[in-house]
Amino acid sequence: MRHTKRFAALMLAVMMALVLFAGCGGGTSSSQSSSTGSDSQSQSSGSTQSSSSDSQDMAGLAGVENELTMHIEGEVDKTKTLTTLIDCDASPAFNGNPYDDVAGANWSIQPFMFDYLAFFSSMPERTFKLSLMESYTYEDKVLTIKLQPGLKWSDGSALDAEDLMTNYYCDVNVSQVWNYMDKLEKIDDLTVQLTFSQESPLLLNLAFNNPIRTPDEIYGKWAEQYKEVVETMRVYDEETMRWKLTDEGNEKAAAIKQDLLTYKPAPNEVVCSGPYVIDKYNTSEILFTVNPEYRKEPLISSIRGLRPGDSQAFATAILAGEYTIENGGLNVDMSNEIDNKYKDTLRKVFVPEFSSIGYVFNTNVYPLDQLEVRQAISMAVDRTSLLAVAEPGSFSGSEQNAGLLPSLEDAYTSPGFVDTLTQYNYDPDAAAALLESIGWKKEGNQWVDANGESPEISIATISSWPSFMMTGEAMSQMLTDFGFNINFQPMEFGVWNDFTKSDEKMMACTFIAAASSYAYPWECFNDLFNANSRTGWQKFEVGEDKVYTDPTDGKEYNVTKMLSQLFSTSDETEVQDLTQQLMTLSNHLCGYISVLEKTAPYRIYDPKLSLADTELNTIQQNFTYYGNINNIIAKMLLDDEIYFVK
Repeated sequence: MRHTKRFAALMLAVMMALVLFAGCGGGTSSSQSSSTGSDSQSQSSGSTQSSSSDSQDMAGLAGVENELTMHIEGEVDKTKTLTTLIDCDASPAFNGNPYDDVAGANWSIQPFMFDYLAFFSSMPERTFKLSLMESYTYEDKVLTIKLQPGLKWSDGSALDAEDLMTNYYCDVNVSQVWNYMDKLEKIDDLTVQLTFSQESPLLLNLAFNNPIRTPDEIYGKWAEQYKEVVETMRVYDEETMRWKLTDEGNEKAAAIKQDLLTYKPAPNEVVCSGPYVIDKYNTSEILFTVNPEYRKEPLISSIRGLRPGDSQAFATAILAGEYTIENGGLNVDMSNEIDNKYKDTLRKVFVPEFSSIGYVFNTNVYPLDQLEVRQAISMAVDRTSLLAVAEPGSFSGSEQNAGLLPSLEDAYTSPGFVDTLTQYNYDPDAAAALLESIGWKKEGNQWVDANGESPEISIATISSWPSFMMTGEAMSQMLTDFGFNINFQPMEFGVWNDFTKSDEKMMACTFIAAASSYAYPWECFNDLFNANSRTGWQKFEVGEDKVYTDPTDGKEYNVTKMLSQLFSTSDETEVQDLTQQLMTLSNHLCGYISVLEKTAPYRIYDPKLSLADTELNTIQQNFTYYGNINNIIAKMLLDDEIYFVK
């Protein structure tokens, strides 16, 4: 069977200028035939599906009008340093362990330090462009990966199949590929084979998603322990067609991860597979220099990664001309100021992120365990006003809090389905009626519960991220004005990271129900119900199926099984049915407020920087301009499409 449903277009309407576009996606290789990758592998379902823009409000998609183009003719200048934005830990705890997601070598610097088997994009069609791989074949649930010959780590040692095996084993705590992998085998020094338990449109994404970051000489001791876990402490669930770790396996894997996190190499001592290594670093920046063992010499000899700091520090750095290229968050006024300041030299495009910002409820604590309270909060928030203070390029989230990105709704739901869901649009009178229905009443300007108390609700946000900070502050004021007892708590990332995983009486900002890796419904709902550690859903035992009860009609949803079905099916009708069921459950539980979906303004300040050609001032629909800022740079470096000209 071939999955023919489209990866949806982003639906965007510009407040100041109308922009319409349609995106497309793709399916998977057939289980009846072989698909082979040599340079790039595109898998398309054939037709483009557009989306109406009627329901989408934009915070602003203003471009910069000048005579510049992305690609610039001229002799390459290797003397200049490219300065880009990074967002990794700035404390003395910063280290080079890529598995340390708090203080380690994180997503923002990994594209420079570590190479990928293949780079992925869902636009304009589902495509894998090979990097470390020479080729791959996928047939009858067997994926065979062949590495390029002669690959080396930055210390000069060979990068081969043993390192790839180690990478997969060390991802036991990281990647869901092990839920679907029967076995992992080394065929020869360059070839590894993965045998899967089922077919799925997403298996190649899972297999290729993470960078190669684990030289066996360093990480082999942990890989061997993980190997023992997957070979002896897993059971196969025939009903969900997934492998699960036993209780003993979960405990063992967690212990291995904790031991792995004790490894804290200095960032400039990390052994890398990518085009650069860290040369120097401090609390404000990281300097990358070319990895001399990399298989090709990039046309940019040095990269400076600049930490943004808080919003004021970031804006000051931009105004001072510190950045060559960045996509950091700016409020609307500052964005306009920068556009005007650099109007003759600035180039800008908008990169689809398939990411969604929302505020999750901790449903395990009072009063957020009360459905009516969660619904009232949702209806007391004017999302249009929040959108007006968000970063340019943002557009409306789901007013149904339904778990699917608005940009995917038209492609994966039947016409009119979304209108059947509960609408959590701004309606203070309806919000008041909900509270009154459970015995709350207004005393003066504040709501009190049936016990005559006004329980405090904390709203935690990251102070340095504008879309989080500005929407959180505005929402807190709205809810305070409505009569809730709100404690607004902006925090530095590290403090927020710990606080939002606690059991405080809180709402917390987070990227929620996003689909940035695969642009597919399974990713949205897996993030909402499984992967996001900050959602406050009911507690389940490790390994236990997650069965939720719909509070409106008592219907039970086995979300674990439904997600497994959604992951594996290539049937268009079944994808739609499962998507709509999960949207209905999310809508009825009202476990979060969906605020906005994002595109990322990609701003290029140096007019002598040549990049992959594309149309300026538009939302991108191509392979290159898809992903995070430094992943996009890494793609262009691989193809010699980014360099300075003299």
